[in-house]
Amino acid sequence: MKKLELFALVVVMTLLCVSCKNKNDVYSTPEKVMTEFIPAYLTADFESMFKYTVPTDAVLLRNIQKMLREHPDRLQKLQQTEVTIEKMSSKFVNDTLAICTCDFTADNEKSSTEFRVKKIDGKWLVEMSEN
Repeated sequence: MKKLELFALVVVMTLLCVSCKNKNDVYSTPEKVMTEFIPAYLTADFESMFKYTVPTDAVLLRNIQKMLREHPDRLQKLQQTEVTIEKMSSKFVNDTLAICTCDFTADNEKSSTEFRVKKIDGKWLVEMSEN
């Protein structure tokens, strides 16, 4: 009987660990955040961009969103962009700031971009504007 109870306890603990896996895992490294942010950025997915950027950039994002809404044809074209991340690298400036470089392909054109990624309250977030 003790073995059955121990087995049940192990199963329950395993299920709890799996189900309670850190949902903020995407925020655990600059590269993971950038892997989510870059496709959102290139396809004008503002809902996602807001999740992965520093709170102080909300005004900037809203302004970009407003400008694109005034040009629905351009917005639609961006939303249909196919993005593939080719390479991601980070250079840490300190414990709370990294410079991330992302090589990607967007609609069959290779390109590269660089963003500052800051650690705020334990989460790495993209900083679109330097403060």
